[in-house]
This record gives sequence, C-alpha cells and structure tokens, in this order.
Amino acid sequence: MQDFTNTTLFPNFSTIPKQDQDAVSPPAPSPPGERWYLLAEVKDNMTIVKPTLILTDCNGSPFALVFEGLGPDGLDFKGLGFKKGSTVVIPNAVRITPADKMKRGFVSIEKGGAADVRAVACNLARVLELGGKVKGQECETCGRDGGNGLKSCTGCERAGYCSKECQVKGWTEGGHKSDCKVLKTLNDIFR
Repeated sequence: MQDFTNTTLFPNFSTIPKQDQDAVSPPAPSPPGERWYLLAEVKDNMTIVKPTLILTDCNGSPFALVFEGLGPDGLDFKGLGFKKGSTVVIPNAVRITPADKMKRGFVSIEKGGAADVRAVACNLARVLELGGKVKGQECETCGRDGGNGLKSCTGCERAGYCSKECQVKGWTEGGHKSDCKVLKTLNDIFR
C-alpha cells in the first residue's frame, strides 16, 4: 500500500504541476513510470455546462475538477461514486492556472481521461487514516499475537484474525465491514 504521507507521490493542490489556462496544448504526459496522485474530498457538484465537482485537498484548499469535452449529462457522478463526502483519486493531476491570477485555478481532465479518476466511498480523513494499514502480527479483534498464523480477511487482505469467531466479531462489531470496502478499493487503485 502507498504511503499517503509521501508528498511527492501524494501532493496537495498547491504543489501539483501547473499549466497556464491559455496554453495551446494540453499538459504533456508525465514520463513513463512517473506518477503522483491528488487525493481530495467531494464537497459539491457544480455541473452546469460540463461535469464539474468542487473538491478540497488534504489541507482543506478548495478547487474545481472539470471534465472537458463532456456535456452536463456526460458522466453519471453518483453511479461512479463521486458523491458528496467521498474521496476522489486523480492520477497525474495538473493545476490549470487561470488568466486572472487572482483566481484559484482548477484541475482539468480531458475527455479520454475520465475513467482514470477514481472514487473511494468515504471521506478523505478516513482514507488517509486507513491508507497505511497493513496486516500486523496481532489479531485485529482480540489483540492476541498470532505471528504468521493469522488468517487474512479475504476481502481486503489487510486485517488478520486468529479465529473465525474473532473474524465475525471484527466484521460485525469492530467496524471492519465498512473499512474492508474502502481498503479493497484502495488496493484496486494502487496495485
């Protein structure tokens, strides 16, 4: 799993690469193997002419995410999981600097790049908290040392249990049911 505290891999909105809005061509693709991810939480859907979300990054800085080349009904935000309070993962995001330097700027996704932007069904704070979770040497429920003998959760592979009873208790009472879905989504995005 990725280290969400790595600001090179997970920059905030103010530190992602910039491009002027009046640039003739779209941003050049990043060199092969070079990737970074902008993580942000959905605050509002502001779609009028083209699909647009208002997001906030890990520092609470608001910005717009605009999907270019699509009409107002070009993306099913709810169906894709882009709901208020969910987290958006934008690979290789570039901040577009508007001509009016007093304005904040935004992130623009070209028509073919919309499928690369992913949603995680929980808020950004929880994603950051769960992001570094790895299966430890202790049972998630009772805390007993299990070493390598712990059975991994089959959904996310990040929780370990010493017995079936502890697994059921962790799922029903320990909150792993909701965390598991988030962890599984993060596994899918960052593998």
